[in-house]
Amino acid sequence: MNIANTIVLTGLVLGVAGVGINSAMAGDAAPSWSGAYIGANIGYGWDTGNADLLLKPGPEHAPPDFPIEDIQAIVDALNDVGAFPTSMSPSARGIVGGGQVGYNWQLPSNWVVGVEADLQASGIKGSETQRLSPQFFDKTVTTVSKNVDWYGTARVRAGYLVSPQWLVYATGGLAYGKAVIGFSTANFPEIPVPNPCSEVDICANTSSDSVRLGWALGAGIETMLAPNWSLKAEYLYVDLGKKSFTAQATAPMDFNVSAKFHEQTVRIGLNYHFE
Repeated sequence: MNIANTIVLTGLVLGVAGVGINSAMAGDAAPSWSGAYIGANIGYGWDTGNADLLLKPGPEHAPPDFPIEDIQAIVDALNDVGAFPTSMSPSARGIVGGGQVGYNWQLPSNWVVGVEADLQASGIKGSETQRLSPQFFDKTVTTVSKNVDWYGTARVRAGYLVSPQWLVYATGGLAYGKAVIGFSTANFPEIPVPNPCSEVDICANTSSDSVRLGWALGAGIETMLAPNWSLKAEYLYVDLGKKSFTAQATAPMDFNVSAKFHEQTVRIGLNYHFE
């Protein structure tokens, strides 16, 4: 999805919705943007972060008579022939929706500043599978999945009133959310078996999740539909950083799995402003 086109389209929809209502308000006194508000939003999000994999020795779960030097030699040989992928790009995307609360201060010079906090349920998820046929080694199948179960932000906003009813603003601040990585891999023999993991040399199937801290940055436009109601369109970039964990394989080897969580969202929201 092209970000610029999405923002423009969302803005046009918002503009068409607001022009008629604003025209009806033209004879009324200019609305006040100052005060507390609460609202809801819905939109679409996608993730642009890659995942990296690294095969390494796992001596802590090797047989007692299996020297670490031998494990390292096997790992080096597997890496040399490209038995497993080292970088993957899970395509994660989905619907997001939630609510927000905030407070605005309207300044005499047409500037509006404020604070806003939001909490979002997220359907952003996706996966990628790579099948490799390395030389001198069985075929391998590796899958990495990513999803963001939920996220929230606490931000400042600063905007300018291009007219009494229209606010253009930028926003940024703290972000947090639950990030999940799933990982599975196996080197399959030529003859399929009912339970491949019981027959292969290297197999792993695990996941890891955690609540992460990061930052958010975005921009939007908002129009006052009525004295107490406003409609907004907003783009927000949420960076939850890089999450890493170790996936233990059935052989005396491990995989370092790391993924970047960079979420981009476009959304529309409706706010009620308290007098």
